Amino acid sequence: MSQRPPGKRQVNQYDKAIKENLEITLPLIIKEVLRLEIVESEELPDDIQHTKERKPDLLKRVTDREGNRFVLQIEFQSKNESEMVYRMCEYQTMLMRKYKLPVRQYVICLHFSTPTIRRSRC
Repeated sequence: MSQRPPGKRQVNQYDKAIKENLEITLPLIIKEVLRLEIVESEELPDDIQHTKERKPDLLKRVTDREGNRFVLQIEFQSKNESEMVYRMCEYQTMLMRKYKLPVRQYVICLHFSTPTIRRSRC
């Protein structure tokens, strides 16, 4: 039988207590603190663990003429892909977390149709 370290057990108990009390206080927090007028809501599973492995087409740590250091990512797309904006957000989050630098991303479309990829701020 495996046991969790004491610190982990304490955090889980704290999370459980907060979740139990949120049922009562959440409507007030949403209305008064977040200033949201929710008319309908639905519980979603709170486990969002998902293993991702991504391999960017081009990835470099660069310094520009002004001395700005950042991660440069370029993706080449041969077809329109409506989900590309979400994939780029995943890349950006993973790269920022790993390299602790700003990330500049570019998608170069290699097809002749009008791209449906929209610009996004993740």
